[in-house]
Amino acid sequence: MKKIIISIAVVLANGIAGSCMAQSSPSDYTIREDAPHHSALILNTLMRTTSVAINKRYHELSAQDRAKLHSWWQSIPEGDEPPFPVNGLKPIHSAMLKAQDMLSVEGELYLVATVDSNGDVIQVKTVGSPSPEMTKFAASVVGLTKFKPAICSGKPCQMEFPFRYNFTLEN
Repeated sequence: MKKIIISIAVVLANGIAGSCMAQSSPSDYTIREDAPHHSALILNTLMRTTSVAINKRYHELSAQDRAKLHSWWQSIPEGDEPPFPVNGLKPIHSAMLKAQDMLSVEGELYLVATVDSNGDVIQVKTVGSPSPEMTKFAASVVGLTKFKPAICSGKPCQMEFPFRYNFTLEN
């Protein structure tokens, strides 16, 4: 049985969580199997990112995650924010995992989504891809994703958001 490994480098953003009374879930940087493949009780890690928590919405991200996010852009002035998927990154990453499970490709997928001031993706550019099928699938997923728009000088603005995946197969 082949093992699918996806490493991710994704730009993310951060804000301060709302109420002090609100409990937040711990940050998650991985996606694991729903059930073990064999008799072992250990779930394999299917996807791991070192960038930011994938289970958080923009306003739930830590200051550390925000700093990692901002480092992906050449310059984001103090007080400005990049765009960010409204439901966080996990739905997008989960879709990429399913596509990789079906397509079994190897190589880097690098997309850049242009997000308008309403949070809609108006263009998806592919900078690199392991296959035309993965390009089509990934562009569709990203293109249908709703984003929190970027904030420039206190107002919603258009900005790009990059996605980078490295697909590898292990036996």
